[in-house]
Amino acid sequence: MMTPPDVIQAGTPRTIAPRTQPYPAKMDGPRTPRDERRRAQHNEVERRRRDKINNWIVTLSKMIPDCTMDSTKTGASKGGILSKACDYIRDLRQSNQRLQESLKEVERIQVDNELCRQQIEELKNENALLRAQLQQHGIEMVGETPPQ
Repeated sequence: MMTPPDVIQAGTPRTIAPRTQPYPAKMDGPRTPRDERRRAQHNEVERRRRDKINNWIVTLSKMIPDCTMDSTKTGASKGGILSKACDYIRDLRQSNQRLQESLKEVERIQVDNELCRQQIEELKNENALLRAQLQQHGIEMVGETPPQ
């Protein structure tokens, strides 16, 4: 599993842009119904966004092998799930690369085998012609097996 320093490279310092405007002043008076409605709507949108993210993280945790090994009572942490997902994807990519290399090697071997088969056929044909020539000249081979 990746550690936070692996994710955030230590060589690149993080900078935070300064605010261009001062913090808004808190309203001392009561909020208007319009403000309450906007706040409630914003809270609902934000809650749906969080729920959607959490559902995708749970779905991801179910797809990753051994993702619940370091779980607590409530399950693995979101960061742990994402870290294991990254590790799993990296492993899959490496495995895929190895399989592609193996496939190329198998294809090379198949081409070599086909060339060998063609050479064997050519040699069999040449051998049959030579046997026929020997028989035409009345020469018999001793201890030879019949041609296949």
